[in-house]
Amino acid sequence: MQGPLKSILAGAVSGIATYFVSLRALGYTNAFVMPSWASLTAWEILVVLGLGATLVALVVHLIAVCILRAHAPWALASFFGTTLLAMALAGLLAFAKTLAAWLLGALLASLAYRKLRPNNAFKPKPLRGSA
Repeated sequence: MQGPLKSILAGAVSGIATYFVSLRALGYTNAFVMPSWASLTAWEILVVLGLGATLVALVVHLIAVCILRAHAPWALASFFGTTLLAMALAGLLAFAKTLAAWLLGALLASLAYRKLRPNNAFKPKPLRGSA
């Protein structure tokens, strides 16, 4: 598979995997006991959505993009479309915060992949045309 097709597949696979893994992780992080000094909004953003959605999307998307060596923008667009479709089919579009957390995690994974991607600038090049 070449270029965009492989990248679209990587985004779709990571989107589906993020959907199913994150549902379980959101249940676990939602069960954490909130300390009395924390506000509900901060706890929900940092712990529930941060650990249960953003971190899961970051790890799953980074693994999928690295394994398939996909182009990050194509994979990110496919990830967003897949997760949006999955939430629409499940009737969960009212939970837009979760979708935003997934997109943030996938965006951070795409940026990390672009930073970690091997650069062939120092790859030895044979001399061409010189004897």
